This record gives sequence, structure tokens and C-alpha cells, in this order.
Amino acid sequence: MESLMPHAVAAMSGIFKWPLLKGLFKRKPISPSRRSVTLLTVPTDVLHIIFQILRDETGPITGRYRHLEGFDREAHNGAQLLPLSETCHYLREEALPWIFREVYNWNRRGEDVWPDTLWPFFVTVHLRDRSVRHPADLALPLNIFSSLPMLPALTKVTVRIDPAVPAELIQALSLVPNLRYLEIHQARFDGTPTPLSLPFAALESLQLSICGFQGCFIRSDNIDRAGETRNVFLLLRTLTDRLTRLQISGDYLSLDFLALDWVHLWEFTVTDHTPTPYIAVPDLICRMPALRDLSILFSADATRNAQDIHPPFQLGIADGGLLNDCSPLLTTITLSNSEPADPLFAQLPPSLESLHLLTMRDWFVDLSRSSTHRRILLAPLTSTTVITTLQHISHLQDLAELSLTLNIFPTAHLIESIAAIFPRLRILQWGHSTYGHGNDFCEDVRDETIVTALHKFPFLTDLRIALDFTERDFQEGPQKRAAYWFLERLPNVRTIAFLWNRGVRYYGYPAVVWKVWDRSLLLRPPPPSSPPPSIHIDFEAPAIPPWEIESDNGS
Repeated sequence: MESLMPHAVAAMSGIFKWPLLKGLFKRKPISPSRRSVTLLTVPTDVLHIIFQILRDETGPITGRYRHLEGFDREAHNGAQLLPLSETCHYLREEALPWIFREVYNWNRRGEDVWPDTLWPFFVTVHLRDRSVRHPADLALPLNIFSSLPMLPALTKVTVRIDPAVPAELIQALSLVPNLRYLEIHQARFDGTPTPLSLPFAALESLQLSICGFQGCFIRSDNIDRAGETRNVFLLLRTLTDRLTRLQISGDYLSLDFLALDWVHLWEFTVTDHTPTPYIAVPDLICRMPALRDLSILFSADATRNAQDIHPPFQLGIADGGLLNDCSPLLTTITLSNSEPADPLFAQLPPSLESLHLLTMRDWFVDLSRSSTHRRILLAPLTSTTVITTLQHISHLQDLAELSLTLNIFPTAHLIESIAAIFPRLRILQWGHSTYGHGNDFCEDVRDETIVTALHKFPFLTDLRIALDFTERDFQEGPQKRAAYWFLERLPNVRTIAFLWNRGVRYYGYPAVVWKVWDRSLLLRPPPPSSPPPSIHIDFEAPAIPPWEIESDNGS
């Protein structure tokens, strides 16, 4: 076995660069005074930590697909442990659960399903009829459906298929004993009616989205909308006493949704397009007594009507009651592309702790033009509308967190205006939707007048700045210098975070990745003024969808 260890290390030498871990692969002579530490002698829990590190470490994705959403998610992380598992029976047995905890329905030389000896290890299963990596269609036979209820450790399933979601698949998923998270993307539900009996014994979180890896605009023209909303309603009706989290495209919602009682739902997100007919926010949540976190993230829709449905949107209803009349536990609300004087603002509960007024954007194809064009329709706050909006939410005296998407970089006067209304803020975030100054975009953030204005927040602990610019690749140098500069001048602030918005559908939405620095940064020398060109953020850069990479002529 010892002779196999160096070969395993050599096979992985292009991936792993940690001398400490590499040293654990080698057998050293046993000293009379102490035994050497190897992967065969470390405690099992330590071995599993090492497996976790090796499994989670992904190699850089290079070339034009480096930022493709979903590309790296199709990489089989467990494959990195395969050479190690081939060294001995002990390491094979310990590594198998880590290698096969997340699997896809790749074509397997004519076999319909995975080998049943591996079934106990599956925690996450991805079902697709096409791959981002390969053009060939993927098989999705009924045998796979029938195998799902027999996977004892399965807790999460994601589905991405072009045809209508089969009723047989929904039925099989409902029989998975420990399924807690279900995501169905780029989905159509106008097929066979949803079964009326769906156990879903453990399901807690459901995500239903019309969007896929190519955005929200590529949907078939022949979808039976009435049948689709009916089937979705039948599915939701079986889950009202189970779900704690629900994220759903507004395209799937109908007026029937208002009759459902969501007794345990504490996180509710409606995204993509507005429902047809339109449903105001107070009506959407009128039967959600446990709701704590509400997100309404609507973007432009050019797919259902001759005339675009585009922001800003009016989300509330005139003379409506406070949202906490029916949802008394609401603490966090996120709204996108809303009217500056939306009636909903007056209905926000005074006890609200977190408010995010963001911009959600979507890409779609303009079919009226001879070539493919990208159109981005969004409604960030302007220097005028932000003041109007602040006046309508001035009753939120307990607000601790505020996020704003602006079309300008905020002035010191604007920051002081925010401080005058919300002096108790602990977290402040602003996003800039049209910022563009090349690789040194963070240099302009270092404004002494802005720092002076930020001192008006006596309890501020976290500052987040989201910027948008034209360069695809960016370096952390400008951000790191700006973070160092802010931390020096704001002694009460614990963290400074920056986000590159280019290609991100949601400004500030939790799915995106922030680059965060805390006060330990000040223990190091100041960052150099010109970072080396070899530094890149390969793993934390936000995803650019495929159509964003293509040229305007579709080539």
C-alpha cells in the first residue's frame, strides 16, 4: 500500500498545493519514541475534515467559460478524492460517502440508474436532460424516478428539464423519506395534472422558477398557462402545513394562491415576473402568520404581452393596513424595482429591522430586431427619488439594516440624510448600478466627506458597497486598499465588504458573493498601490450568464 501513496499524490499534485496535507500521504519510519502521523493514523473525525477540504477545493476554471453560471456546479467535486480512495480499502470506505454525496444523472454507458451499492451515500441529486458542459442530451428514464424513494440519505434534489415536469417525478420525489430541499428550475408545469396525494414527509424548502442557465426569456410559446398555474396550485396545496421556505416565480401564481393557509412559512420570496392577474403584496401574505422574511423581486417581462411589463412596479395597495396585521413577526423585507412613493412603504411595520430596496435585472432577447440584443430594464433610486422614498419609510425607527440600489454614487449629503432618519443603523449597504471606471474603480470610493458623513451613524458596524463597472476581470487590489482606508478612519466598523455587480441578477441578494475584510486587515502592511496582474478572483467572481458573453450579433 505504501508504494501506492506516492502515485496518489502525483495524480493530485496539479490540484492540491498544501504541503501539510501532502505530507500526510507518506509513510515515515516509526520512531521508537513516537509514531508518525499519516492519513491511516489520524482520528476519523480529523480524516473527515481533510476529506472536506479536498472535496471543496476546486481547480480554476479558465477561458471564456470561467464565469459561466452552473459550469463549475457541474464539476464532480468528489472526483478529486478518487485517487486517494484507490490506495487502500480503509481509505476507500471512508472516502466513498464524500465522493458520492452529490451526483448527477450523467449517461453511464447504457445504464439507466446509479449502481445501488452507492445509493446510501447520495445526499444531493441533480436531475437534468441537458448539460452545461456537453451538448449531448441526458437520459432521464422512469427507472431513475423509481430509485429516488430508495435513497435513504437524500435530502436535496434539483431538477432542470425542458419538457413539462412529469407527474411521475413529482410523485417519486414526494416519497423520498428525508427530502428537505427541492428546487425545480426552468420548469413548465402544464403536463399531466399534479397527483392529489403527495406525502413529502420531510420537505421544508421549495423553489420553483421559470429561470434556468439561460435566463427567464427562453420559454416555449405553447405553454398552457392556465394548466400550469392550476398544477402549481395543486402542488402547493399539499405543502401548506410543511414548508418553512418558499421561493416561486410570480408567473406560477394565480388568485387561487390567496386561499392557502401557510401556517409555518417564515421565508417567502416571489421573483422573476409579476403574477397575471396582478396580486398586491398585502394580499399575497395575508395568510402567513409565521412570516419573518419577505422578498418581492420582480423584473421586466417582455414575454407575455405585446407591451413590455417593466419597472418601476407598484407593490402595495392604497389605504391598506400594516403588513404585520396578518404577519406580526415580519422583521426583514426586500423589494426590487418599486415605485418611490409606493403605498406599500406606508404599510411596512414600524418594528421592521431590515429593509432592502434593490434592483433586480434580467436579460432577454429582443425578437423584434434582426440580431440578438441584450436589454436591461431596472429602476434604481435616483438623487430625487431616494429622498422621496426615505420620507415614506421614516417611521421605521427600529431599522438596523438598510440597503439601497442607486443610479449614482452616494454623496455625503445623502448619507447624512439617511443618518438623520435612521440613526440606529448597524448595517448600511449601497449599490451603484451604472458605475464604470475600469480596474481602479474602488479608488474613487475613498472620499473624506463620505467618511465624515458615516460618523453620523454611532452604531454602524458593517459597511457594504456594491459597484458595477465594465471590466469582466477585476483584481482585489483596489477593493482591498479601499477597505483598509475605511477601516482606518471608522474605528467602530467591524467589516467592509465589496461586491462586483457585473452579471449579477440581484443587487445585494444573498446568492451573490461579497468580498469581506475585517479589522484584522489593519494588522498587516497597507496594500500596495498597484496589485500584481497575476492576482485574480477565480472562485468568488459573480457569474456572467452565457448570453452576456456572446457578442451582439449572436456569434
